[in-house]
Amino acid sequence: MKRWNIKKLLLYSHHEQMKELEFNLEDVTIITGGSRTGKSAIPEIIDYVMGASECHIPSFARACLSWVGILWVKGDTEFSLFRRIPNIGRKSSEDIYFEIGKNVRIPTKSSVLSKKTNLEGGLSQFERLLGMGDARTESFGTRFESKRISVRNTMPYLLQDDDVIISKNTLLRGANDERKQSIIESIPYFLGIVDEYTLGKELELKKITKQISRIEKKVKANEAIIYGTPNKALSLIQEAIQLGLIDNDEDIEKCSSDEIFTKLVDITNWDITAQSKVNEDQLPDLYKKLATQQSKAIEIRNQLKKAKQQISVVEEFDGTVNRQKRKLEVINLFKKPHDPSTCPLCRNELTSPSKPVSTIKNLMTKVQDDLKGIEKDRPRLDSHINNLKTELEIRELEIENTKDEIATLVKENEQIKNNLDIFQRRFRTIGRISLYLESKESLDSDKQTKDRKTLEELYYRLEQLEEVVNIESKVNNLENAERRISSIATNIISSLPFEERYKDCPVYINLKNLDVGVSLPTHSESMRDVGSDENYLSLHVSLMLALHRHFANLERPVPGVLLFDQLSRPYFPPDEEPNEVEIDDINESSERSSLLKYFELLFNEVDRNESLQIIIIEHAYFKNHDRYRNSVKYRWKKNESGLIPKDWPEKNK
Repeated sequence: MKRWNIKKLLLYSHHEQMKELEFNLEDVTIITGGSRTGKSAIPEIIDYVMGASECHIPSFARACLSWVGILWVKGDTEFSLFRRIPNIGRKSSEDIYFEIGKNVRIPTKSSVLSKKTNLEGGLSQFERLLGMGDARTESFGTRFESKRISVRNTMPYLLQDDDVIISKNTLLRGANDERKQSIIESIPYFLGIVDEYTLGKELELKKITKQISRIEKKVKANEAIIYGTPNKALSLIQEAIQLGLIDNDEDIEKCSSDEIFTKLVDITNWDITAQSKVNEDQLPDLYKKLATQQSKAIEIRNQLKKAKQQISVVEEFDGTVNRQKRKLEVINLFKKPHDPSTCPLCRNELTSPSKPVSTIKNLMTKVQDDLKGIEKDRPRLDSHINNLKTELEIRELEIENTKDEIATLVKENEQIKNNLDIFQRRFRTIGRISLYLESKESLDSDKQTKDRKTLEELYYRLEQLEEVVNIESKVNNLENAERRISSIATNIISSLPFEERYKDCPVYINLKNLDVGVSLPTHSESMRDVGSDENYLSLHVSLMLALHRHFANLERPVPGVLLFDQLSRPYFPPDEEPNEVEIDDINESSERSSLLKYFELLFNEVDRNESLQIIIIEHAYFKNHDRYRNSVKYRWKKNESGLIPKDWPEKNK
């Protein structure tokens, strides 16, 4: 046996029962039956065990399963891989159990199965048996992150389920969603165009190329700033003079490089509050004056706000004290309330001072003192507020006058547009000078020398890698693989039902974007434009068989399994034929005769002795065709038999 086949599919219930689904090795296995007998769950079980991120086993089957497994075989070596079915509400499980050896023991109860490793660990065991090394490729996602090629990437070549087999847009499972990029990136590896070693070197080459580009851009940017314009430093000095950042009190052109450098450094330390000259420009001074006036006005408004808050507090306190005073007016009922030695009611002398009378006296005194304080402070606060209001009116008048002066200058000066943003222009110039100084410092520093040395080392390594990774050769080899696979597919499709107008026209496949179709004498037609479910089916079958011939010929690490879910779909759609369709008499011109051609082709394909195993899920049953009848492993009938035994309980019950 040259390639890995699936010997058994293993199903475990929730009540310690196990069911085996056995397949013919290096041959065709056909499973027939009506709708809802569990046939559609088979590709999903295989996909889930082999690493799917989510469990899409149909719910009617999933509810009855606790674990599922696959027994792989190649020669004397067997590999069993089991994965726990996730609980309701969860997408998947990481619990994996596996065994490797000759005639491996298959657990008969789910209680024997327990987590032995995680999903990645279990798949890596099979990858080692397949001969897959640490192959990585670039750009598996939008972030251009390098990802490892795994056995998971082989699934599109193994499963042609009901969503794909007659698709007019998609050749491979997963090629119509986010998985398409990973399929395209891993194709060169599975076709033998690159191996683990060259993929590693290619990835290193891409990283070095990016690193070189990044350092070169930084060095060139610094050099462009320093050397891009003749006398760049002198030009910046002249610009600063025009904007009044420095005085034009000497012949700048006669200054040395060091003197110019010092002047540039001084400009970067320019103080916005410092006096500076701007020829024929009074606006900056007016704007500074306006800013000062507005700042003072804001300060006065804040003081006025605080004073009003104090008045509010005083008024509230005044109200509180007056309420206290009114409460104490009851004292008028007493006589001589201020004499603690006399009873305030009968006026008789007391032998000892009265404590209540003392308390009343003290409280009365305090209230009177508080009222006197309020009467004393309130006029001062009112006067302060009036002064602030007067000062604010003066400031606001000054602001209006200054604004009028600015407006007048704006109307009179034709160049006012430039003068309005004088400070912005100054800061832009200071920014350019700062960038110039930083770039010059970088060019003169050890860091620039280090960058250049790093570039030399990277260029040397790049030359070495380019000798190993010949991109042009890779492209040529990919195109050669396209021609070879297309040639094989063209030969295969000649024995399948296909429209007469495409007779003798070669089938093509573009491995760079997974586009497939037919090459006509004047133009190419993509699969979408070819039309007809029968044509779509023929293209899928021919190209999938061509790919597996290529894998087998080059002994690539792709299992020799190809599952087709209902080849009869163009002839017996499942919604029209919910039960198995027995086919007796076959007329050569009938659709049934056309359908039989696919099966006869697949029988011939496995007879090529390339260890290809074909699994077919079907509605049709050719009862008078010996090879077909002998290949049928299971015939399921709705409500009588199926993938899941009728006595298996659902977990949620």
